[in-house]
Amino acid sequence: MIIEKSSPPKDHATRYSLPATSGLYIHIPFCLQRCAYCDFASYALNALPNGLSFGSYADALIKEARLAAKERGAPRFSTLYFGGGTPSLMPLDELRRIVAALRESFNVSQIEEFTLEANPDTLDGEKLASWRELGVNRLSLGIQSLSDTSLKELGRSYSREEALGALARHRDELAAFDLSFDLLLNIPWQNPSQVLDDIRTLYAFEPVHLSLYSLKVEPGTPLAMRVANEPELAPDKDRFADEMGAAEKLLEESGFARYEVSNFARDGKWSLHNLTYWRGGNYLGLGVNATSCIRGVRTRNHREFADYRAALMRNELPVAERAELTETERAFERLMLALRTMWGISRDELPLRIWKKLQAKAEELAERHPQLIVAIPERIALTSAGMNVEHALVVELAEGDLWGEPV
Repeated sequence: MIIEKSSPPKDHATRYSLPATSGLYIHIPFCLQRCAYCDFASYALNALPNGLSFGSYADALIKEARLAAKERGAPRFSTLYFGGGTPSLMPLDELRRIVAALRESFNVSQIEEFTLEANPDTLDGEKLASWRELGVNRLSLGIQSLSDTSLKELGRSYSREEALGALARHRDELAAFDLSFDLLLNIPWQNPSQVLDDIRTLYAFEPVHLSLYSLKVEPGTPLAMRVANEPELAPDKDRFADEMGAAEKLLEESGFARYEVSNFARDGKWSLHNLTYWRGGNYLGLGVNATSCIRGVRTRNHREFADYRAALMRNELPVAERAELTETERAFERLMLALRTMWGISRDELPLRIWKKLQAKAEELAERHPQLIVAIPERIALTSAGMNVEHALVVELAEGDLWGEPV
């Protein structure tokens, strides 16, 4: 991939031009156990619904891939992402079957980035070698924390010692991949400085990317029920801002750039797949609850495996929801998602009538808050400080007669 530098606006990170990408996402819903904070479409291995197994799910994915290719004409994808759940639990034979079917159904001959999510306690030498043979070149490892207390309270399936031990044992095999680590901030059971200690510890394994997310209380989760009884455990916005600020400083000192609200990378090592979402590209999702958005049409698959599988057995795509976005809705989403990234939004990404109004509002906002937003004739972007209040800034930019019709 060729990365070209462009002139950065004042007080903002160096920007790079990026190739247009289209992404293929495969959802794998299996987990060793459900985390206390998780509301994703996933199932613990000891509580699988009737009919769900590794083999039956692979069969379903393969059928969906063939139906989707038939409908869409075998589109070409530049990124492939296996997310979950815990995709690293998928047996190698089933994973090979799925990848083979994707190669038969779609044009994936020029994949630039093939990511697989994994938990540290699911790593072994055979898997790592086989993933690399399949073409995986990026591993996203869900560490979340290296505090034993936090790991236990969050419902993770490993300890600090087990996580670090797995990384150390497989250091040589892991060197064949671009490594990304996920960490949670704003965890009520741990010292605010824990995330800094975790980052320093993980540096030993030479990651090129880190994702830092705030712990969220999602309705219906065990964490939500606990917080209802112990409100002092609710995540604190001020604490999150302090933790993120300290983490960002540490990461920047080590050569990582904050290229998105929650993501940091060394030069050129950002997640191309996730940038497809943030930059308004087309993406196709396969599996339970997977979403797609192609040429302004968004769909979401059935969340429950029984409904998902039943649709496929009728030779139908397992779509539960479908919406065709209006020009205004597409423009608003383009603005909201683009401002999450250090590249911001450029004039050619919005209808001219919208851009002119947006530019005027952004320039006025930049005069009042130059530490938060940069507005130049061709581009509008948030500074790192602005990313911390991205939602509020988008609301301010989007209100009024900007769109000409309700969003």
